[in-house]
Amino acid sequence: MTTSDGRYVISYNGEVYNYAELAQSLDLTDLRTHSDTEVVLRAFADIGVDSIKLFNGMFAFAIYDRQTHKIWLVRDRLGIKPLYYRLNEDSLSFASEIKALRVINDNDAKCDFSAIHEWLYYGNTLGERTLYQGVYKLFPGHYLELDLDTFSSKTECYWSPTEYAGREKLSCSLNEQIAKTSQLLEQAVKRQLVSDVPVGVFLSGGVDSSAITAFASRHYSGKLATYSVGFDFDKGVNELPRAKEIAKLYGTEHHELHISGFEIADVVEKMVEHHGMPFSDAANIPLYLLSSKVNETTKVVLQGDGGDEMFGGYSRYSTLSYYKTARSFAKLGNLVNGRLPHNSQYYRRQRYINALTVDDPAVLMALLLTEEDMHSNPAAIFSSDVRQKIIQSDPFVRYRECQSYFKDEDLVNQMLFVDSMIILPDIFLEKVDRSTMAASIEVRVPFLDNDLVDFCMSLHGSQKVRFGQKKWLLKKSLEGLVPNDVLYGKKTGFGVPYGYWLRNALKPLFFDQMQTFQSRYVGMLDCAVINKLYDDHISRRRDRSFLLWKILNFMIWANRTKVKMI
Repeated sequence: MTTSDGRYVISYNGEVYNYAELAQSLDLTDLRTHSDTEVVLRAFADIGVDSIKLFNGMFAFAIYDRQTHKIWLVRDRLGIKPLYYRLNEDSLSFASEIKALRVINDNDAKCDFSAIHEWLYYGNTLGERTLYQGVYKLFPGHYLELDLDTFSSKTECYWSPTEYAGREKLSCSLNEQIAKTSQLLEQAVKRQLVSDVPVGVFLSGGVDSSAITAFASRHYSGKLATYSVGFDFDKGVNELPRAKEIAKLYGTEHHELHISGFEIADVVEKMVEHHGMPFSDAANIPLYLLSSKVNETTKVVLQGDGGDEMFGGYSRYSTLSYYKTARSFAKLGNLVNGRLPHNSQYYRRQRYINALTVDDPAVLMALLLTEEDMHSNPAAIFSSDVRQKIIQSDPFVRYRECQSYFKDEDLVNQMLFVDSMIILPDIFLEKVDRSTMAASIEVRVPFLDNDLVDFCMSLHGSQKVRFGQKKWLLKKSLEGLVPNDVLYGKKTGFGVPYGYWLRNALKPLFFDQMQTFQSRYVGMLDCAVINKLYDDHISRRRDRSFLLWKILNFMIWANRTKVKMI
């Protein structure tokens, strides 16, 4: 889209939910359309880069000024929408997917070995790096400005969780906090229901999706559609019954989808293609399968991502709320665990113990997330020469950078802030965007509304996780709206059984890919180490599923792209 005078041009992906209010407050009376795209473009033309701070939504866009010959790349505050770019001495290319950049620069596709060590720990690269040399992700909450005459550029931050580091916390009463949480979440859901196509909700039956369904049912003008899913690989443990009760309570048009993982090998390869890199959060598979079914009737869906990172929904937040006690028990547990049989349970306990006994809080946070362990470096899957090259880089550098901003915060808040800067944009939101957009579904995440995020980040960790109880504040704010058995009942859910698949359906794919990889990239892998990992996993001596899953995704990616490794 261009401005009426032809000066400014925009290429835009996403949704700005407060565009109508912005149009009114900025007195944009001569708009040619009813779209947020035009409001974003006009606001930028009138105010410049400061307009970005006004946008409440999910977006990635580029704006070109024909008069000054400058271009700006902009990404939303928390990285809901992706933006990749390659900047050389005389050219700029940018896209929502890496494979678009590879069409332009396919001959230059080289692996960035400095990022592999990090990827081995978390299953994805963090921050601005990718596994491609010269291809970067624009940081969330940042813009890149490029002068096309001189080709000088700068990257600036317009918003970051670091703004809240050390800031005086809100002093409102407990009742005010509870009321404010409910009010802001309801406001966020109401904003994100605005659409010119039918809107639905992914309803798992958990706290976050139930809250979104409850508020959406109040404000949606039509019949709200909700979608729940059961898979043939969930071993019968799912939240379909609870989701059905929630849907009945709020009077939604409820759909239960039953999806088979019959041709799972094809889906695994397809998801590597959609991500453009090896991506190891296997939850992208059921999300893609679900989205593929939903797109027959609904194109816009609300879901609960971000609730855990804003309100403290993971076990590690509970652990950190009692960190001194947990650390003492870990030191004692280290002595006890060493005397127990060295089976899968032993290694699982030891990994947790090893994380809690680390002195560096940044490394502690990293190890509480990953299933890898400093005592058994995952780089061992590569041959000796390659391994030496990989381990030169620090896999914890991004955690050290982010945690350093929050040293004066309590440990729970430190973890929440760091998660909002790392796993939220680099893993969970990437999973949501690729899995759903691959099926032509737009997913919106009300828990990451600007006003709600600002409020959450202005609270102490103890206000969100209280006495070790996860999501304490959120649950209190939903009492009377969401049933107590949802708020305080045991969460069922299911894990994606890629460990089981690796023992069965994916075994032929794994070794076919390894054979291809060995012939194409001679001498890179230590096949003896990988075969030992697989034997341990098959025999159940030790659960090696996460590392094997990463290896499989890496081999599929390298074999498909023919990326230059050395």
